[in-house]
Amino acid sequence: MTVDEAIAIAETVLDGEGLNDVQELIFRQCWEGRCSYEEISQLSQYNDEYIKALAAKLWKQLSEAFDEKVKKNNLRSVFKRYLRRHQVTLHRTQVIGVNLSGANLSGARISFANLSESDSSTDLQGATISDYNTVSDGIIKPENAHNQGILSSTKERIYHWNDLRFRCEEEVKIAEALDRTNTLFFPNSKARLTTPAGRQNQEPDFLIFHQGKWGILEIWHPDTEKDETRDRLFASHGISIIHYCDANRCREEPDRVVQEFLDILTQG
Repeated sequence: MTVDEAIAIAETVLDGEGLNDVQELIFRQCWEGRCSYEEISQLSQYNDEYIKALAAKLWKQLSEAFDEKVKKNNLRSVFKRYLRRHQVTLHRTQVIGVNLSGANLSGARISFANLSESDSSTDLQGATISDYNTVSDGIIKPENAHNQGILSSTKERIYHWNDLRFRCEEEVKIAEALDRTNTLFFPNSKARLTTPAGRQNQEPDFLIFHQGKWGILEIWHPDTEKDETRDRLFASHGISIIHYCDANRCREEPDRVVQEFLDILTQG
């Protein structure tokens, strides 16, 4: 089993809650046998006490999910036992095969499951619904889905951080950076606006309040376009500071991006 496969299983048993960057760093290093928190801290911007505290929280969450004690030096054995116990099939770092025999899936909802890449050889005989979860939301539709009610689901990955949901890794990075500044912010908060086409929902990446002013921070990806019409609508309601930042910068230097935006908001 590779470390990527192990992380996929970890996120599965944690009800689809993805590991944040620091948790993933801790997990990867311990999986590879580098279990010194001091050494791990040198690979991040955090001190060893913070790494140790975050690791303890992660081991506790995994212990509760696996129903056995998880420690930094027994990860591999715990995950091997889990695979044997639940007869999980791995494919491209996603959990795609679980034994589901005898389960009545009619009308049942399965959260954070993605079986879209499974083939007809996947064994759906022998476990209960609670035996598996993976990354994307979906609903079992036995009457419509192909081959014994295989899950119909979206392929968009959802990233989780502090009980919030994000569409990309860059959003998580910005959220973490905003949190470090103790700033009030609303991620992916839908607003209801009157547009030229009528009343519609609009969803800025981050609505931020700082020193008495509201602003919007958008993460710009190469395959997206700026919505100037939407921006004018927000401006007409008093939110005139709308800043677009390249996704690569948001991922590589989120703290600087956030500080630049707060400076713009302060001066605006």
